[in-house]
Amino acid sequence: MSEDIPRPAADPDATDDDRAETSIAAAIGRAVASARADRKLSMRALAAEAGISQPFLSQIENGHTLPSMLTLYRLAGALGLSAAELMPAEVGPASIHVQRRKDARRVPVTESATAGIGRILTASGRRVVATEYIVGADDDMGDWFQSDGELLVYVADGRIIVTIEGQGEWELGTGDAMTYPGELRNVWRVIGPDSATILLVHSPDA
Repeated sequence: MSEDIPRPAADPDATDDDRAETSIAAAIGRAVASARADRKLSMRALAAEAGISQPFLSQIENGHTLPSMLTLYRLAGALGLSAAELMPAEVGPASIHVQRRKDARRVPVTESATAGIGRILTASGRRVVATEYIVGADDDMGDWFQSDGELLVYVADGRIIVTIEGQGEWELGTGDAMTYPGELRNVWRVIGPDSATILLVHSPDA
């Protein structure tokens, strides 16, 4: 039997950005709750597998909290999905999807107030997930990131250092790219005072 999930009341003073964020949070919450139910996982079990608290997972599933990119990837990995499959996306005719700049749905990288910003560019259900990050020198990019599959990092603008645990550090500038297995724990940081625009392409395991 399906369970009705409570939603926050609409705020008449909310901006378009606020309403968009609320809509995204609600859609992600429904997707997480549905995937968890399909897999017959308890909320406690999914929270433990994703490395988050059960109350925080409850807030996500109820649409009260927009999860960060890192949390989204952790939940997707725990559910055996790609991050894009938990994100709402408008899909055009047949297999074609167009993501307009003005329709960007931005999601913070972490739950920190100073988090960098990311947006998933690919439609829900696509095998390859492309995410654009716009990161300032002082923005929080979280701790180590890890996933399945292969990762490609492309620096569209700016300079960053990619650190891979136990492997070393690599400096990347505008136009540089780097690929590595997602299972290697990695973290980025911006070099210098200017922000960086980074494209992360994730190809999950088959």
